[in-house]
Amino acid sequence: MNRRQLVPLALTLGFLLVVVTLLVAGGLYVRSVVETSFRNAERIRTARLHVTELLNEQLDEETGVRGYAAVREPALLAPYYSGRASFAASWSRLHRNLVELSLPAGLPPLRDASEMNRRWLREVAFPVILSRRPRPSLELRGKDLVDRFRIDVRAIDAALARRGAWYNARAETAIVLVGALAPAAVVAVVLAAVLFTVQQYRLGVRLERARVASEEERRKSAEVRAAYETEKRIADTLQQAFSERLFPELSSIGFSATYVPATEEAKVGGDWYDALQLSEDRVLLAIGDVTGHGIEAVIAMNKARQLLIGSALLDATPHHVLEHVNAELVRARSPIITAVSAVIDTRTREFVYAAAGHPPPVLLEPQSPARLLEFGSLPLGVTTETEYTTQRVQTVPGATIVLYTDGAIEHSRDLAQGEALLLEAVESAVRHPGEETAAAIRDRIFDGRKVADDVAILTVHLS
Repeated sequence: MNRRQLVPLALTLGFLLVVVTLLVAGGLYVRSVVETSFRNAERIRTARLHVTELLNEQLDEETGVRGYAAVREPALLAPYYSGRASFAASWSRLHRNLVELSLPAGLPPLRDASEMNRRWLREVAFPVILSRRPRPSLELRGKDLVDRFRIDVRAIDAALARRGAWYNARAETAIVLVGALAPAAVVAVVLAAVLFTVQQYRLGVRLERARVASEEERRKSAEVRAAYETEKRIADTLQQAFSERLFPELSSIGFSATYVPATEEAKVGGDWYDALQLSEDRVLLAIGDVTGHGIEAVIAMNKARQLLIGSALLDATPHHVLEHVNAELVRARSPIITAVSAVIDTRTREFVYAAAGHPPPVLLEPQSPARLLEFGSLPLGVTTETEYTTQRVQTVPGATIVLYTDGAIEHSRDLAQGEALLLEAVESAVRHPGEETAAAIRDRIFDGRKVADDVAILTVHLS
């Protein structure tokens, strides 16, 4: 091939190389912009879902309090407690989303929404729950605060929507600019080469993504397994510790207890019970449950136990014990904890107790059906303004008192059914002895059922 033939070929190849280079470079640029836009769009979608979750949790709190204000039925507060327990985590997730998206416009309304929630709890929810009569003015005040909360949520959602539109416009502009780089004729000439190059590139990207995803999946699997095994060891240790716990030895009173960890993975909870002799005739009883699961719940449980026992040694009056523990937990920003603190006098058979958002004790006396005692106040760790009341119950010889955590009654969606089954189990276990009372109650409740949440049961029998 002579020089005249080589020059045009070289020019053509050079021209095609420039065109292909421009197209490839433009394609990579478009890909980068579009991938970034899609990734941020997914983040925005997730953030908007978190906005909806935050609003729903505030509405759940309001719904629970409104229902309770209307009929004064404690069971109607379940949505309130559920929304209250999840609000802080949802707020943190949304705050993290806004920071990751570099969206400062959403942070002021988010902080204001948090302040509205705190004001609503302080100025409306707590007074309504603690009041024994309807408070229409408080409900009207609550509506104003919730409306303000809605305005903040809409402002956050609008900021997210504007940012999403900006990303979409940026992607469209990039596509238009790159499209102007290649005339239709050149695209037709180099289409095959471009397609081959793009396909090879995409294949390489897919293979690399598959490799990275496989490595990430193996890593996450190993982490999950390690976490599960760690928490399972904690659950086994707790169960062994509870099973080996020594109770006070008194001739006029008998104890039995059982602790069953949840059967589901990553469900290690913070349930506990204690029985401690305070004097010759007085015994401290305590039971509690930390909101949430995992190692943090176990740590919070241990701290609450130590605080409760330490407070009881100084002043065993049940409501004083709960007030002191509550103040410490609020100061430490502890998870929400339900608990019962009680003292039983083996000489007079008087049972005094105070409850903090915990299921009420069960009392079974000879010739009488088992019954639930009075409920208590808000859980521990909510607010230092919570007041607790000591209840006094005069029992008789042969009476049995049962303390338990909510796993014993919330194994189905029907709380009333769970309470009825518990009362039946207590009566059957006490009136048909044959094994330890607590274990018998547990077996009758969970006959053929999985234990979805930790369960602790403590029984006291007065002779």
